[in-house]
This record gives sequence, C-alpha cells and structure tokens, in this order.
Amino acid sequence: LNAEYLGAPKQLFGPAENIFTPLTDPSTLATEVEPILEFLRSNTCYEFLPNSSEVVVVDIDLPLQHAFSVAQDNNVTFATLWDSVEKQLCGMLTITDYVKILLHFRDDPEGMHQFWNLPIRTWYKQRASSHSRALVSCDVEDSLLDALTLLHEHKIHRLPTLHSGNLLHVVCRPSVLGYFAANYPLDSNLFSYAISDLQIGTYGRIFSGTPDTPLHVLLDTCMSKCVAALPITDKDGILVDVFSRYDVMNIAAEAEHNLDSTIADVNATYPTTQVYTCSKKDTLRSVLQHLMRTGAQRLVCVNDERRVEGIVSVGDVFNFFIKYATSSPMSPPVAAAADKGAELSAAAQAAASTAQLAGV
Repeated sequence: LNAEYLGAPKQLFGPAENIFTPLTDPSTLATEVEPILEFLRSNTCYEFLPNSSEVVVVDIDLPLQHAFSVAQDNNVTFATLWDSVEKQLCGMLTITDYVKILLHFRDDPEGMHQFWNLPIRTWYKQRASSHSRALVSCDVEDSLLDALTLLHEHKIHRLPTLHSGNLLHVVCRPSVLGYFAANYPLDSNLFSYAISDLQIGTYGRIFSGTPDTPLHVLLDTCMSKCVAALPITDKDGILVDVFSRYDVMNIAAEAEHNLDSTIADVNATYPTTQVYTCSKKDTLRSVLQHLMRTGAQRLVCVNDERRVEGIVSVGDVFNFFIKYATSSPMSPPVAAAADKGAELSAAAQAAASTAQLAGV
C-alpha cells in the first residue's frame, strides 16, 4: 500500500506485507458483512457524537461572500443555513454551490463580484428552482446505518444531526469511518479480501486531467460527472497530482478566481497536496487503515508503473456494506433513557447557543 508525496522524492508508506486472501465464494459475503451491519444498526448517532464539536450555522440573509469566508475561516467546506423568518434550519451551503457560482460567472467578473454581495437567500431560491429539496437530516437516536443509508440514497456528503430541531453535529463518512475503525475489530476474513475482488471502488475509465488542464475544465468535469476528485497525469499517463473540488476555495483564491489558470500555474505558489495511492490487490483492512492513518477521503488506485487504474473512496467502502442491508432503510429509533434525554437537552441548548454566536 503506497502513499506517495508527489513533488518530493518517492516515499512508500504502509504495511511491508499486504497478502490478500482469494475470494473463492462471493455468495458468503452477505453473511460476512452482517456483523458489520449489526454494529452500524446498534450504534446510534448519539453514541457517535464527539465529546466536543463545532458547527457552522449562518443566517440565510447574510451575503454569500460572508458565508464562505466564515466556512473558510473555520476550515470547513460547508455551512448549515438558518432561516430567521421561518425560525428553522433550512438547508446546507456547500462547496458545490461555490463551484456552481464560479462556473456561472466565469466570463463575468463584475457580475460575480456583485453576486457575492447578495444574500444567500437569493442563491438559495435560484438553486431551488432547478432542484427543490428540503433539508435532509437525521435524529440523534437514528442508527449509524440509518445515517449512512440517507447519505447514499440522497447522494450527499454531510447529514445534519438534530435533536428537537437543534443542530448538534454534522455526520460525514470519514468521521463515521474513524468511529467504526476504533470500535470494530478488523480481524475477520472479509477484511483480508482484495478491494478489487470485493468490487469496492471505481475502475476502468477514470476521468482525469493534466497539469495544463484549466481549472474551469476540471471543475466542470467534476460537476458533470458527479465526482469529487480527478487524478492529474502527465503525458505518459503517470499519476502526478490529484485535483479535488474541496480544495477549490483555496485554489480559486490563489488564482484570484481566474479559472483559466492551470494546476501547474497554481502549484507554482500553492502547496501541493499529498496524494495517497493503493493497489487493486490491497486488502480491505489495509485500505481502511490507510484511510484512517492519512485522513484521506479517497485513494488513487495505481499499478506498479503509477498508472491510474481506479479510485477508492470512504463512500465506496460504506456503500459496499449497506448494499447488503436486508432491513428497512430506516430502522426504528432506539428508546432513550431518562438520563440520556437530559444529556440531549443540555447538548441541544449548547448547540443553540453556538448557533447564536455564529450569527443566527
């Protein structure tokens, strides 16, 4: 299993040996996955909550520029929206919105400048006209399987966790992976199978770019193909970098919103991100451990010549698990004990205070 820091001498990280067990009978997978599903069913979002966390909530009538500045200052790529008229949480402002605005005004810098100063509500109404969707959220008493299923079904990356209408946390797959890896033993046969045998990840034709591809082409490809990242390869097809739309706020700022700039242009002044890789024959165990160790959301699958063969993300791993779920998509809420209810009420009050401090 390789983690390569591109732009520096090649370094290899991971287990010295990564011997996989051949998957001889795929019909056994449902049985092997069931203990994992039971773990995800029996652990609620409440138990998953960290001891302390920070949520970013912004009023929907704040200017767009202010909202994205708050998110960037807090090192997050999203914010939960609060409607002070309706007195309720109403949606999410994410990196996807930022990318859509950049692409829409690519040839109109003056229009972009004016649009940044408009309230979020203006953009929210415009966005709703093309795809109206209420805020997708879960309750703290929903199971982790419920939350992961909602993320999968709605094709979203973040899920607000609420209690009595108050925001306590935002669930995302990498944080669930951290909880899972810390509390579930990775010692069963399932974790010794190769990820390609388990069909975890995307292989074959992988959308990519080159160091000379303009930023707007990379962003447009991410949006039109519904992918979060693109491998960057040289003229020989060798992996040299990865472009992620989650880095676009920093990249766009560095390029002064000039989306005709290339990755090569940006990398001249913007620090090159670390690129983590794996092999199709790496075991599920080593891939999970590598994702955990690096904090990466995805690994680029390469062969011995560093040619791209696929991409494996945290979402791919959890989607593999939940496709074997035989229960209803949403399991009944777990009954809360009296003392837990008191804890939740206190947490909800703290969350409400945090939201007020954030400008709600």
